[in-house]
Amino acid sequence: MTTKTGTLETDVLIVGGGGAGCRAAIEAHDQGSKVMMIVKGRLGHSGCTLNVGTSAGVGPWAVKEDSFFSSMRDLLAHGGYLGNQEMIKILTEDTPERIAELETWGVDFERNEDGSIRVTHAAKHEYPRNVTFKPRSPGQHEYGYPPGIAMMDALINQIQKRDILVMDEVMLVDLLKNEGKVVGVTALDYQKPDLLVIKAKATILATGSFSQIFEASTVSLQETGDGQAAAFRAGADLIDMENTQFIATGTGSPPNSVLLNARGEQFLERYGITSLNGVDKEALCYAVAKEIKQGGGTAQGNILVDMTGAWKDSTLPPSILATFEENLQSRGTPYFSLDNTEGFDPKTKPVETGPIAHTTTGGVRTNTKCETSIPGLYAAGAVAGGLYGHARPEGYTSMITVVFGKRSGTFASEYARSANEPVLDDIAVQTSLDRALSLAVEAGGIKPKDTKNHIKATMQQYAWVVKDEALLNRGLQEIRDTKEIQRITSLNSTFRVEPQSGERWVTAIEVPNMLQCAELMLVGSLDRKESRGAFFRDDYPETDNDNWLKNIISRTLDGEIVIDHVPVNLTYCRP
Repeated sequence: MTTKTGTLETDVLIVGGGGAGCRAAIEAHDQGSKVMMIVKGRLGHSGCTLNVGTSAGVGPWAVKEDSFFSSMRDLLAHGGYLGNQEMIKILTEDTPERIAELETWGVDFERNEDGSIRVTHAAKHEYPRNVTFKPRSPGQHEYGYPPGIAMMDALINQIQKRDILVMDEVMLVDLLKNEGKVVGVTALDYQKPDLLVIKAKATILATGSFSQIFEASTVSLQETGDGQAAAFRAGADLIDMENTQFIATGTGSPPNSVLLNARGEQFLERYGITSLNGVDKEALCYAVAKEIKQGGGTAQGNILVDMTGAWKDSTLPPSILATFEENLQSRGTPYFSLDNTEGFDPKTKPVETGPIAHTTTGGVRTNTKCETSIPGLYAAGAVAGGLYGHARPEGYTSMITVVFGKRSGTFASEYARSANEPVLDDIAVQTSLDRALSLAVEAGGIKPKDTKNHIKATMQQYAWVVKDEALLNRGLQEIRDTKEIQRITSLNSTFRVEPQSGERWVTAIEVPNMLQCAELMLVGSLDRKESRGAFFRDDYPETDNDNWLKNIISRTLDGEIVIDHVPVNLTYCRP
């Protein structure tokens, strides 16, 4: 079976269909640009915005003592002061306007009996400022929670009103450059399968995180680091690639739950945690991981969570609690990317579970205009790194998508208006297409799915919650060995695509992306010799502000990883 290669053209191309991608498309369109979206999954059925819980913002619902500065300080402090302070200032100040906008687009709120907006006080927030969205008339989605569904329904409705071109099940292959600028992408329409060349005056990456490099993760299955890896290959700067946030349990552990080790003992007090009410996920995850590492885990390397008391005086919004219970009974987990799970009744007995990867906080380095280090390339949402630092309190992720989605659309459209017509470098195009074609065959008897699973197992073993130098070095060697085998196999392959093989081809393209992101995470983790935020080194357990109050920048030079350190700008807040 042969593939066709088609060429398309647009002003602004958005790669991704979650909250950031949708808001970028809406804004670029409203700024007068011709807009195209390519979505690796299907619009409304992929990405992590669907999984949104509460959203944090200092709006009309806030107490009078609260302020933008307080919100900014909370986020910076929890992230170890590695966050971009100018971007966090924009995030906190623009959030109320974006929430008000979502309300005009059809989003409602969880409310108290008197009709006022229900506000919760999440961990590591100085004041109660978290609100919970509610869809007025929820659409059909393959997964999600009511707050995330509310956001995506509103955004998709606006996309459809503007008749923006959306191409589902189209995966990014490579960014195309000419004369130092990004002028488009190559992509795979994997349902046909056809390779595409898309010329664009400006390109916005909104492809999400890369947490699927771990065996178990909360993020959507599409988040395999495609945007980060493509940007890195193109020469863009990446930032904070060493850090992943984990959560303590794959089942969830709502307030009033009890965590037990394999001996049936409550162990959290040994780690300074007296209650799950108000504890941040980083501290809880560290305690669980350390207990397992020190011999308190089950034979499967887990702990037990007893949720039988979690439904009494719960602080969770009713819609989230109801969906949570339903998912545990039907699937055994609230996270839709997990499989091989069995449902259980959380009100009857403890269940065995353990930490899983949540989201990466590093990614493509951007400025306040969402510009990357390459002209013509922008990034927004989880694919962009450097905003959070090394952790984030609950509620900011949803607002990052719409705040910086809007800004990326604004500035990409502005760039596109002044840009010349994109001219492709024929050699660069052919090189990318040849690379994609070389991945289409399972050469040497190695199945991409098996390589993908090997990457996940390697990262799970060597780059888990609590790291140390010996483990990281072994993991890095394993990933580099796998990367070399994959490279040689691709070079020796002869293109052959069997009918109905598009999804296998996607997996094959994901493999080098995952390998690249895994390698960058391990290199950065070895480089950062301290613990900070959600980043834990057993051999360097203290936070070292004298030597490590700086971001790690990764870039490529002649095919090799180059690491640089940039001191944090402490314009507004400091430790």
